[in-house]
Amino acid sequence: MEQINYDISAWLEEMLTSSAGEWEKINENFKYREMICQLCLALATDAWEKNKNKSLKEAHRVLEIIYMQDFASAAKLNTEMETQPVLRDIAAILEKFMLRAELKAIDSALLDDMPSDGKSYVKWLKKLIAGHKSNLHPFYNDFLANHATKEHLASYITQESTLDPRFDDILAMMQIGLPVQQKMELANNYYDEMGNGKVELVHSSLFSQAMTALNIDEEFVKQNRLDAALVCGNVSAALALSRRHYFKAVGYYGVTEYMAPRRFKHVVNAWKRNNLPDVGIVYHDLHIVIDAGHANGWFNNVVIPSIDENPDVGIEIAQGALIRLNSSEKYLDQLYENFTKELTIA
Repeated sequence: MEQINYDISAWLEEMLTSSAGEWEKINENFKYREMICQLCLALATDAWEKNKNKSLKEAHRVLEIIYMQDFASAAKLNTEMETQPVLRDIAAILEKFMLRAELKAIDSALLDDMPSDGKSYVKWLKKLIAGHKSNLHPFYNDFLANHATKEHLASYITQESTLDPRFDDILAMMQIGLPVQQKMELANNYYDEMGNGKVELVHSSLFSQAMTALNIDEEFVKQNRLDAALVCGNVSAALALSRRHYFKAVGYYGVTEYMAPRRFKHVVNAWKRNNLPDVGIVYHDLHIVIDAGHANGWFNNVVIPSIDENPDVGIEIAQGALIRLNSSEKYLDQLYENFTKELTIA
């Protein structure tokens, strides 16, 4: 085991190609693991407290590598390798700083009048969403609706690939340990994601069809993915993978479901305006109707009973919602700026 330099992502990628024996040595060497943790603390401090852009990129790359392992099929992993002690050491440190920064960015005054009963809470939460810039962002309502070309759509779908292909797995994970009513709502949502039992309609496969129609491959994603999109993907994964962040995830994904239908109408219109193959837009077309129902079910059967059972979780649901709204705003701002640099809009 060699001394790790500041490039933790490169070390991690190399380790993931090593042997089970090498991992066992690290797992049993607590001084070495402490050194890894100290490096991660230094990286996280530079990234989220000192706002060093290079460190922020590196921290998110490290988290991306870890989440790729967390969401990977067992068939793609070396099942003899016990990576979790080290990966969880690293993820816990980086996630703490990442989510603390997201929470710090929330305007606490927005939560001052939060109701304590479920139905009133949902009305309040919808009003909170409606008033946020990302809800009716000009990227969708103006640029995508009126100006986006095939190339713009390819870049957009690339950014969306940090979350959409994982959504079925995220729903599966979020169901663990829930009361029956909430579990049933997420299970119904999950079954829709799985094409209601029809293999050809599984939503992750339909999303892949959109990528294929636009000639998007792994290299294209690597060359064109924005930093803000990776942040959204990492925050999404962090909230879904940890049971202690469940209520934040409820708010986060509730917003995702609620905003999708309006957003996807613009995607479908842009797709048709560019005369792209119909097979590629099935995913977004389906979600215009499906997600409207999912959003209502999410609010009525997950949020309301959660608040009625314990009003104290309202703060976490709202925080999750605002994390989604704020991170979405940054991501859409970056897309909009990039796409309109050379465009004169009358």
